[in-house]
Amino acid sequence: MKRKNRSSAAFSLVEVVVALGVVVFCLLTVLGLLAVGITTTHDSTAQTSATNILNAVAADVESTPNLTASYPPSSARGGIAETSAIYGITVPAKGTASTPTPRTIYIGEDSQVTSATSALYQLNVWTTGATATQQETLVRLLISWPAMASYTNAQGYVENVVAMNRD
Repeated sequence: MKRKNRSSAAFSLVEVVVALGVVVFCLLTVLGLLAVGITTTHDSTAQTSATNILNAVAADVESTPNLTASYPPSSARGGIAETSAIYGITVPAKGTASTPTPRTIYIGEDSQVTSATSALYQLNVWTTGATATQQETLVRLLISWPAMASYTNAQGYVENVVAMNRD
């Protein structure tokens, strides 16, 4: 019997193995980039949340009543205090010489003050009162995460300085 000459339209085993190797290489590259993308997204989310909290704290500090050292103590002022309403940050009155005093406040998931064990962020506050040579009261705000790490060893941080003329 005569054999018909048919052309074979199939892939060889070598071609299939090479194609699978290229596909595996591409998938491994994409999976490696996926891990980097997830880490970057997580870091970006934490930094955005910290920046939003920092803005809220700065607004709270700026809304603190404008007092001077000649005013009577807060108990005689009918409850008006020189501390911020939400975060309880004491803002020195003008003419009150003070050195930067650090204070640590822990911030939870809901952006409110919480205990150290349930905090996501650590807010460090330094305040300096206005003097005869320095016209502004300075409040340095630094938010770092994770909350239990010192701000010098934190995974990330956001910092701002609020300068207020307390005249």
